Amino acid sequence: MNQPPWLEDAFAQTEALRGGRMPHALLVQGPAGWGEELVANALAAKMLGLDPGDDMREVAHPDLRWREPEDGFLKIDAVRQVIEFLMQTPQLAPRKVAVFRDAERMNANAANALLKTLEEPPAESFLVLTSGAPERLLPTVRSRCQRIALRGVDTASALAWLAEIGVDIEAARYFVVEYGGAPFAVLAAAQREQPPLWQTLAAAGRAATTATELAEKRRDEDLADLCARWQRIVHWLARRTPSASAALLEFSAELLEVRRAALFNTGLNRPMQIERLLLLWADVFMRLPDREEPRAAWS
Repeated sequence: MNQPPWLEDAFAQTEALRGGRMPHALLVQGPAGWGEELVANALAAKMLGLDPGDDMREVAHPDLRWREPEDGFLKIDAVRQVIEFLMQTPQLAPRKVAVFRDAERMNANAANALLKTLEEPPAESFLVLTSGAPERLLPTVRSRCQRIALRGVDTASALAWLAEIGVDIEAARYFVVEYGGAPFAVLAAAQREQPPLWQTLAAAGRAATTATELAEKRRDEDLADLCARWQRIVHWLARRTPSASAALLEFSAELLEVRRAALFNTGLNRPMQIERLLLLWADVFMRLPDREEPRAAWS
């Protein structure tokens, strides 16, 4: 894959770190979906002397741990397992490396457990955290990490890069709105052949399919992420349809409440919440005068 031009500065920082004293903890921070995982992958590979082109999530290495949210959260058990791993002696590499993707998804207990390790790091152990919402991390966690900040890129440049690597641009135009222009989020959605959310929203609004059926098709998606994507579409529509903006923004507030609940309640009934939102959405959809499709411009 061609290296995105907007990551050049971040990769330059990883090279500089390689030549100097490596900090115990690094925070690669968003905006989410702009390549923070790619930079973390490169950092982990360099620390272990592996090929940066390899996917560290798939590498079986005794001195590496890669942890991602499960059911939307990084839980304390996963953090404790990593802490125990960091206390051990390296087996093959000169150091041990652990990566936490989407570190802001740690619950309070998990974050506090990790903080103790950050305050008293074991010898030859390194942590790499990625976050698209670093403000949701404990301030004490953030303060103990050296940061690598990614910069964003304009929509035209993002679409040009996606086209260059073979992504279907017509689908990408929907995803750019849905994922807030984040190129790697768009790429991931395209690679898993995910249908744009707008297809579901349009079908619900036109009563082409029942809300129950549509909710069932989306039941396995992360509810907090689904609400965030839905909100971006709603805000895009609100900017273009002033006559319906009040109804759209009221619905956006409902999405925000469900998203907050999903972030802190692992037992939330996802299909039921999605179905309820789709029923509310159908009424809002009927108020849209032009029903312009949320797609990014491409030339």
